[in-house]
Amino acid sequence: MKNFDNIEIQLTGSDIALNRWTFATAMVDGETFRIEMVHFDEPSRFGINEGRISKLGIRNTSCQTVAHYDRGWDLRPQTTATKALLRAILDKFN
Repeated sequence: MKNFDNIEIQLTGSDIALNRWTFATAMVDGETFRIEMVHFDEPSRFGINEGRISKLGIRNTSCQTVAHYDRGWDLRPQTTATKALLRAILDKFN
């Protein structure tokens, strides 16, 4: 069984358009994932688990979306690796 307890999320940038976007990458099980999210200072009923992240996109190395949240789940993580990555993102930002 693989251990996904030490996923390191590297911030790569941020941008302010209508919201404050954060961009990051993470390596999980030898694959690099790109992360884009909007997160706020305070929790919201629109956030994941009523937390601070209101928008989240995760793409794999093939640029396929593997998870997408926009005030609700459009695509939930399906693999063990992407579920572990979601937990790491929530621990750090939500």
